[in-house]
Amino acid sequence: MGRIGEIWEGDRLIQDFGMKLLEAREGYAKVSVEVKGRFLNAHGIGHGVLLFAVADAAFALSVNAVVDAVGVQWSLNVFRAAKPGEEVIGESKIIHRGRQSMVCELTVTAGDGRVLARGQSTALPVGRGTHAGSAPPDVRKEGPPTAE
Repeated sequence: MGRIGEIWEGDRLIQDFGMKLLEAREGYAKVSVEVKGRFLNAHGIGHGVLLFAVADAAFALSVNAVVDAVGVQWSLNVFRAAKPGEEVIGESKIIHRGRQSMVCELTVTAGDGRVLARGQSTALPVGRGTHAGSAPPDVRKEGPPTAE
C-alpha cells in the first residue's frame, strides 16, 4: 500500500461517509460520495458539510501524496445545491508548492458536471509521524471516551 492508500485507509471520515477514490497522484486527487438521506439538511438538499468533506478528502490526498502535511486554512464558496441521490465529486490540485506551505485549488461538481463549489485550501508540511499517536488510542480508534 503506497502513501495514498495509507491516507485513504487511515481516514475514518472518508470511510464513514462511503467515499470513493476516483483518481490520486502527487499533487492531485479526485474523490466522490453519494448524497444519501443522512447527508441532507433541513431544506432537503445536500448539506454544505458534505461538499466540504469531499473537497477536504481530495485535499488531504493531494498534499499528503507529496509530503506529510496538515490543513490550516480552507475557503469554499457554494454556488449550487447537491441533490439527493446524486454523486458529488471533490477535486484538489496543488497550485503552489513552497517549502513552508502548499495551496490547493478545490472544485466540487455534481455527477452531471454542474459546478457546486470552488475554493482554496492551505497545508503546512509536518515531519512524518509528528501527529501519529498525538491522540490517546481510545480516541483514535474508538471515538471519545464516555462518562461512566
